Amino acid sequence: MARTSFGYVNTAVDPLSALEFGVHAEKCYFDIVWVPDHLADVDGDRVDPWTILAAISTQTRRIKLASSVTDTQRIHPAKTAQMVTCLDVISRGRAILGIGAGEAMNIVPFGLPWEAPSLRVERLAEAVQVIRALWLSARDKPVRFNGQFYKLENAFLTQMPKQRPTPPIYVGVFASKRGLEVAGRYGDGWHSWLNTPDLFRKRWTMVKQAAEAAGRSAQLHNTSHLMVAFPRNSEEKKNAMIAGKATLIMEKALLKSLGHAPETTDYQNLVTCSQEQVNIILHAAETVPDEIIYRTAAIGEIEDAKVRIEELRRAGVKHIAVLDLLAPRGVRRTLTLFRKIIRDYE
Repeated sequence: MARTSFGYVNTAVDPLSALEFGVHAEKCYFDIVWVPDHLADVDGDRVDPWTILAAISTQTRRIKLASSVTDTQRIHPAKTAQMVTCLDVISRGRAILGIGAGEAMNIVPFGLPWEAPSLRVERLAEAVQVIRALWLSARDKPVRFNGQFYKLENAFLTQMPKQRPTPPIYVGVFASKRGLEVAGRYGDGWHSWLNTPDLFRKRWTMVKQAAEAAGRSAQLHNTSHLMVAFPRNSEEKKNAMIAGKATLIMEKALLKSLGHAPETTDYQNLVTCSQEQVNIILHAAETVPDEIIYRTAAIGEIEDAKVRIEELRRAGVKHIAVLDLLAPRGVRRTLTLFRKIIRDYE
């Protein structure tokens, strides 16, 4: 079995903490630091990923730097291509673009159009093509693109990425059939969210089939998130369980597969992160049985984390993105403890 790589999902809501945690992740042998690209989120405001990733790059030498994930509605793909290029040059070839179809909480409150799911997925497919084409462009090799959402005429970028032919593009998709097809057809990898091993196998099969149909499956990568906590006492364990349940309550497809079907809104369709909405999520989270948390997260000791990791590895997961349920207070301890796990997979 190929080596499993590990990433740290840097959910810090304070820029200086996000910088500190990203630098510490490299010291603990993590392969990638993933920074969410949100204007707001349920558990607090979010930092700008490109600013934070650039700052992390100046204090690290090895760890790769990825957005988790950038949407296509707030920024034109040409600007996204330019930002990733700049980070790739600054970091000497360590940038990864994670890109997805967006979340309502970052779109609707700011007066931007929130399109139907089918349109957002097609916009995503076009955006990936535009970004990659611009990375391969030059003044004497301009790009023409005539899509439904984006149109380029004699367009080019003069600054080229360090990585050739291009930085990797990981397409962030939850579960939609067309979205998984886009990941396989156009992405270098599929950046998935939370999965059981069975769900991952099913979804990964769809991604691979789309890649094979496009003749480009040989080097396709994938990721899956894993919620983790190493509580030191009963209070920390209680907080980790609450955080895990609140996260799961917004992933209805996963809960449904485990026999739990709450009357809640999917994460992508949450229009607001108001305190009222947060309270609704926390109330609904109380209905999630403890058993489901223990089946989908690693809360306990290092050995508990290894059990979940092995389940995901056997399902075909190549990269595990670690989401700390005790962040921000527990991050340094979680990263340090995870160093022991990562060393076992070298």
